[in-house]
Amino acid sequence: MTLPTVSDAPVEDPRLVSESPAAEIGRVPLHSPLLGMMPHILQTLQREPALAITLTYFLVAMAGIFYDYSFYAKFAIPVLSLSQLSDFLTAGIQQPMALVLVFSTFPICWVFDRINTHYRRRNLARLEKMRAEPSASAFAGIRFRYIRWRAEQLWYTRISYLAVIVVYGAMFVGFYAERRANAVKEGEAQEVRVWLNGAAAALPASDSDRWTYLGAISSYLFVYDRKAATATVLPVNAVARIDPIAPAPSKPGVVVAPIP
Repeated sequence: MTLPTVSDAPVEDPRLVSESPAAEIGRVPLHSPLLGMMPHILQTLQREPALAITLTYFLVAMAGIFYDYSFYAKFAIPVLSLSQLSDFLTAGIQQPMALVLVFSTFPICWVFDRINTHYRRRNLARLEKMRAEPSASAFAGIRFRYIRWRAEQLWYTRISYLAVIVVYGAMFVGFYAERRANAVKEGEAQEVRVWLNGAAAALPASDSDRWTYLGAISSYLFVYDRKAATATVLPVNAVARIDPIAPAPSKPGVVVAPIP
């Protein structure tokens, strides 16, 4: 009968051992926090294909809602408190820039992941060198534990990707909404005449019957008086009709305000 060999050498928990660079050759997902999640994401999407559509629509809707809030805030209109649930569901679809925002996040995540992958490989190589040349100093021990934590714990990196997407989306949508609002205030937007129910003449503005059309939601219509620099909220059921005014020939390429 052969007895198992017993060794007095300490056994290190394999969960706390970083993969060596040699062990990770050809296994990029171990280096990449993003690619490391891909097998799980693909398996989930294979089981639930409709989840991809749901997530994409959710991102588009969130971008559209933030755009509406940022745009109408420039005219002191509390659009979120006036909106209904159906307005939130269609906000993103009615804003093409929301689609651009959603799809532009993928290359941004890829760039950040390439940068993190590069530094993670360097940290793994550093760990190998520090294991081969141990140091008795307390600072070296703290530095070793910190580098090992950076190389092994990927959850904080993945959370940072999410934070980057949120910050990027807020800046992208916010800047675009401000640009569109400034264009409206400068007169580069669609002008309309509005007739209310039972009125013989169009709704008067400060010096004419011309209004700048801002947009509409389920229950309200938003127009802007450029001379008075004030916006007006009209109930949709009180509006009889809206007639667009053709832009003057001296204003080619008029920017039409968003119609949510």
